[in-house]
Amino acid sequence: MTTQAASDEERQRPAELQAPGYEIFIGLLAIISLINLAISVLPFNANIKTIAQLLDIPITFIFLVDFASRLLRSHPRRTYFIDQRGWLDLLGSLPSFFKLFRIFRLVRVTRLMSEYGLSNVVRSFLKHRADNALLVVIFMVLVVIEFGSMLVVSFEASAPDANITTGGDAIWWAFVSITTVGYGDKFPVTLGGRVSAFLVLAAGVGLFGVLSGFLANFFLSPSEPKADETAAVDETAAVDQTAAVDQTAAAGPAAPAVATRSSADDVALLQMVDDLESRITAVRLLIAERATPPAAT
Repeated sequence: MTTQAASDEERQRPAELQAPGYEIFIGLLAIISLINLAISVLPFNANIKTIAQLLDIPITFIFLVDFASRLLRSHPRRTYFIDQRGWLDLLGSLPSFFKLFRIFRLVRVTRLMSEYGLSNVVRSFLKHRADNALLVVIFMVLVVIEFGSMLVVSFEASAPDANITTGGDAIWWAFVSITTVGYGDKFPVTLGGRVSAFLVLAAGVGLFGVLSGFLANFFLSPSEPKADETAAVDETAAVDQTAAVDQTAAAGPAAPAVATRSSADDVALLQMVDDLESRITAVRLLIAERATPPAAT
């Protein structure tokens, strides 16, 4: 049953779709980048604009790497660059006013997720938990640093005896705080700044705890076996299973196997998602029927 679901999932997967978790990560980065672009052109404080411009640098680098990766994976290159409008990704990966083209990344992610289906997206998330956890940590680190910096500098910039007075100071303070290093050279002195510090520090402990767990699992988990080793293991397992079945048949009927808690939770979650997706489809059909004007008699 699981194999059948996986094969159906692969058949429904659009050709240009990479891992759903990664596509959502790129879409969320596009949203943050567009917010930064709006901050840069709207009448915000100079410190807030500085933070938005500085934090957009790593996002721009991620978009450039994403474009290069998609282009190298595409065979022929024209398929991605022309047919899938990769040239819009290239323009959106450039700084300055080209950032506005990043809206096309968000549009593409929305379209791909809609074509792939909510149940398939959730199934992919459950299958690749560790990789998606890393992407979530990277995104949340950027979000906490950016908006934590903006929040603390808005309280500290005009306070007497404050040492966090510029956007650069705020980013440095947020970075050393979220990494739980805390040099002590920059610290908030106002009540609002200290509340902001509490939120940043609490988020930093959680995020870097998840990152530490991911790295430990990555370095300590056993490597994937080779193809011949896998075939040998499968053959041995088949022999053992046949022997176990023979022993069970000789001993009499046995109690049915009980699924693990995690497997049961995954099945229940997928059933809830399927039910939600069917209800959304029904609502869309109802809205479409009401929006259609009645035929003239």
